[in-house]
Amino acid sequence: MVKKILLALAGLVVVLVIVGFILPSKTEVTRTIFINAPSGYVFEEVNNLEKHQGWSYWNNLYKDDMTVNYGNTKAGAGAVSEWDGKKSGKGKMTITESVLDKSIKIDLDFMEQGTAKSWYTFEPEGEGTKVTTGFEADMGMNPFMRLIAAVFMKPEMNKAFEYNLNHLKEIAEAKPKFTVTITEENIQPVTYIGVSTTMSTENQDAISAAMAKSYGELMAVLNKTKTEMTGPPFCLYPRWDEAAKQMEMVCALPVPANTKVPAKYKVAEVAGGKAVKAVHMGSYHNLKKTHDEIARYIEYKKLEIIGAPWEVYITDPMVEKDTAKWITEVFYPVKE
Repeated sequence: MVKKILLALAGLVVVLVIVGFILPSKTEVTRTIFINAPSGYVFEEVNNLEKHQGWSYWNNLYKDDMTVNYGNTKAGAGAVSEWDGKKSGKGKMTITESVLDKSIKIDLDFMEQGTAKSWYTFEPEGEGTKVTTGFEADMGMNPFMRLIAAVFMKPEMNKAFEYNLNHLKEIAEAKPKFTVTITEENIQPVTYIGVSTTMSTENQDAISAAMAKSYGELMAVLNKTKTEMTGPPFCLYPRWDEAAKQMEMVCALPVPANTKVPAKYKVAEVAGGKAVKAVHMGSYHNLKKTHDEIARYIEYKKLEIIGAPWEVYITDPMVEKDTAKWITEVFYPVKE
């Protein structure tokens, strides 16, 4: 009887070895989900390793067992986190590539158990984002590792991906929505000449008339000094007093840095650096709504405004009469 059992076990082992050799050496898993939110809302959750605590299947599974430590870089390419636990074992996660709002590649080092690769892609789809995540591990020529990967690893990875994507969906879709396109950008310094005017915030017609007068005056200066503009006109707002319903506006024309003009027209500069940018489509009369949207965005992102906001008038209203086609870019400088 013992001999028969041993022979049966030996036969089973042989079968498992044969099956293991037949199975592919690489284990690959991919899953996709549609998330009704901008790609940046999902990207920022994956790109920052500290945020993984809020949606990762593995972090949740081993939350009472596993300790996680982060490197000096916690987000973007080069970000590293290391985990250690009795149940989870030791490992390291490294973001090897990060393309803003588009894709992320990750190396997973399971120490003595080998390495694997993971990735995320974020594709705009209508008003939302198609998010795809993938995992790949090479089991080499070891038939038992191939068998373990097929029987245990792949189903567990599918379960993890479903958990991760559903939680990312929940987090991203709960974030505030904005009616205009808002981004964070690094801008270059801009030299300009400008005319400052204090105006009531209540009279849009008076504001439009004052702007037309200021830009006419500035264009005359450029024509007289034979200076060419280096970009579209813009307007800075160094002071805005809601209580007093007053504002200071500086109508400005971008010019070369070495521009010489009469002393009355000071050559100044908009400093470069990080800024929140919104793209406003339509009449200038609705610009306040776009400013309000940016204010909500800055509050949501916990950013700090560090200077005067400005509006860049991309469309020339003297050329394009259809106000629905007017494009205005609104910038708020924020702390890095």
